[in-house]
Amino acid sequence: MNKLELNNLGVQELNTTEMSKIEGGGFLNSLLGFVVTPVTNAVDAISTDAFPFLAKTVTNVLNLVRNL
Repeated sequence: MNKLELNNLGVQELNTTEMSKIEGGGFLNSLLGFVVTPVTNAVDAISTDAFPFLAKTVTNVLNLVRNL
């Protein structure tokens, strides 16, 4: 649905400040989000790169051992 249709249904958009008030956020929630988000992004990036590399390495080692 586009924005016009949602407005016709009575749906309103909230900005970040309004969302933090509705979700019970505030300063502590913003601070935790500021600290936790970079860590989770880093872990996600590392896992995205590391697991395919490890899988390919294990496959290559097993093929090498099998060919001996």
